[in-house]
Amino acid sequence: RIGPIIQAIDTTTVPPSAKNSEVVKYFGFLDVPRAVEAELSPVDGKLTNVQFKRFILGPIGFKAPGNFEGALDITYLDEEVRLTRGDKGNIFVLTRM
Repeated sequence: RIGPIIQAIDTTTVPPSAKNSEVVKYFGFLDVPRAVEAELSPVDGKLTNVQFKRFILGPIGFKAPGNFEGALDITYLDEEVRLTRGDKGNIFVLTRM
């Protein structure tokens, strides 16, 4: 079972960065944190290129291969909701916490 996915975006860094984190329950009782860190390269007001930098599984972290990249296209945005389509066709619905 996967808990809520938390996305933190840091626009104070150059380039901007993001971290998605979650806790996954394995075997019904073992909580293991997972995370992915990425650099963001905004192309325009709607499109952002994503370069994945690091993956974390519990206490183990490792560098992402250089070809792990993608893009996100914001299709809807207001004060509470962001609807984004990934370059592989994935749709992400994010709500502000």
